[in-house]
Amino acid sequence: MIKKVVVIGAGRLAWSLIPNLQKIGIEVSQLISRDKKSLDQYQEAFQIPFTTTNLADLETEADLCFIAVSDGGIATVAENLSLLDLNKNPIFVHSSGSTALASLKRLGKRIGVFYPLQIFTQSAVTPFQETPIFIEGEGEVGEELMELADKMSPRTYYQNSEERLKMHMGAVIACNFTNYLYLLAQHQLPADSDLNLSIYAPLIRSTVEKALESGPENTQTGPAIRGDQDVIRQHLNLLQDQPEIQKLYLELSKMINPELES
Repeated sequence: MIKKVVVIGAGRLAWSLIPNLQKIGIEVSQLISRDKKSLDQYQEAFQIPFTTTNLADLETEADLCFIAVSDGGIATVAENLSLLDLNKNPIFVHSSGSTALASLKRLGKRIGVFYPLQIFTQSAVTPFQETPIFIEGEGEVGEELMELADKMSPRTYYQNSEERLKMHMGAVIACNFTNYLYLLAQHQLPADSDLNLSIYAPLIRSTVEKALESGPENTQTGPAIRGDQDVIRQHLNLLQDQPEIQKLYLELSKMINPELES
């Protein structure tokens, strides 16, 4: 059973991960980060007993070690951890949607993935109660990670690395790309007016709610699905000075309705 945890990395994920672990009675005994200023901030916020900038000072009695660093840094941290002489054999996990479990293979067989599908910031703690958590790990490791995840969220799933990568790509499309489209929409508002993105808020909320309730295939609206070429031409004319957005508008319209004229 997992009772004591070490977290490596003091970024946006750790800011929510640590209090969510503490909430279910897990002891976060140590935080490791190269950023001393972040360590001080985290220690003050979450009363972590021991913090250090030195990976070699890893808590040797921990049951689980979260490698909560950027995707590009996971393999390097794993390599450095593999050089340490540890008294205990903890489970090592990363929390990346796009990084394979194999990135931790140099740490032995007690490795896994604990991936919460959510946007994290350091401006607020994100509760895990409604956050889907995806687990990967073999045998006893997978069972222990799933037991931990079940205490934090009712929405827990087992996925292998290939499945998780595909789902992560879908999340990028559904979340990151959509957010960028909000930015493009905001840029079309008159610069000399008081209007801002909030003018679209009722429309955005209604679209998301209907898509989740009835399925996006049943809730598509707009000129493309209606085959309204006149409106599409007017919009494309407005975008003449923004050729990249004009191209994106046309390509998306044709994906919505392949029968549209070029």
